[in-house]
Amino acid sequence: MNEIPTRLLVISRDLLSSIEDASTSGFVFRQLANLNRRGVLMLLTASEPDHWVPTRGSVDDALEEQGRIQELMHQAGGEFDGVYYVARSLLTQDRNRTGALRDILRRYSMEAADATLLSNSKPFLKAAAREGINTLDISASSKGLSQLLEDIKPY
Repeated sequence: MNEIPTRLLVISRDLLSSIEDASTSGFVFRQLANLNRRGVLMLLTASEPDHWVPTRGSVDDALEEQGRIQELMHQAGGEFDGVYYVARSLLTQDRNRTGALRDILRRYSMEAADATLLSNSKPFLKAAAREGINTLDISASSKGLSQLLEDIKPY
């Protein structure tokens, strides 16, 4: 097991949205809640929506998914600090990712070595690695999400 000391876990929201199996989902959220109760701060990231749908009389899809994930985490006994939306732009995407990661570290007053990014986005993982942030790449691992979470150790 490769232990990664972590005070801040940044998770790509799409990873949690894509868990189909209810038993797997429940187990993953219980693991996250356990880490959260042991002092690991958690923040979700997502690409900024193409446009925000006015919510008068309806619910924006992005906010609905965020609410569903927050509720699953709450039911497991933990909480996410929120969702950090990363701006999208064809010509400045890499700069936006790097800027978002730096902004997150600044907002949490964290050193890069104290944070871990859990994602399946190669460009986002590369940006995090360049900044000195620990990375867990779900798509490159033979482990499942729940096994990767076992590598995270609060300090």
